[in-house]
Amino acid sequence: MNLHPHYSQETSSAPGQAASDEELVTLTKHGNIIAFEAIMRRYNQRLYRIARSILNDEHEALDVVQDTYIKVYYQLEQFNGPGGFAGWLSRIASNEALMKKRKSNRITYILDDPKQKNPELEPFTTQTPEDAPANQQLGLLLEEAIETLPIDYRSVYVMRAVQQLSTVETAHSLDITADTVKTRYSRAKRALQKVFEGHIEKTGLNIYEFAGHRCDAIVHNVLNTLQSNSQQ
Repeated sequence: MNLHPHYSQETSSAPGQAASDEELVTLTKHGNIIAFEAIMRRYNQRLYRIARSILNDEHEALDVVQDTYIKVYYQLEQFNGPGGFAGWLSRIASNEALMKKRKSNRITYILDDPKQKNPELEPFTTQTPEDAPANQQLGLLLEEAIETLPIDYRSVYVMRAVQQLSTVETAHSLDITADTVKTRYSRAKRALQKVFEGHIEKTGLNIYEFAGHRCDAIVHNVLNTLQSNSQQ
């Protein structure tokens, strides 16, 4: 697929929000850049949360999201479909984040051996104020709590509890087995205090939000990059 000659921002065939992933992919393959923008806005939140769960740095996570979309745009023919686009996209994002993590030499791997005790997984204690904190303050505390988890457990927890992906979707996104997802998710939950777990899963507390200027910035940067490439 050669998308360069077909790069166009014409909106005559702009897809609606109800368009399926498959429809958007097909339109993008035919040079409809508006369809690709729709894909980005649909999955910005998910990809950012995946990248942010692996990388403890907002700017690096944003770079990963942008790099993922650039790679996906030029490799769209490799997506076989039908179905499974979200998982395919998520796996690319997680691989990009892991590669960035490895390059910075900060990645640590853990064993899923139930007999091996990992001190990093011991539940930590946080003084809970008597007065219920505001949603935003609690969100910040929860983000800090999640970031104390080892990377393997953190990424699974964010996908399952925050992004609310299924076990199968999470396994596909991270290229691990469903059983591994279940094990890591269970241990991650045990390592977090019940108050944090309850708020994120039962009240829909929003963390690692990707809306407003950050969403617009990613879309703008990716579209500018693609347009620049098309003019070369």
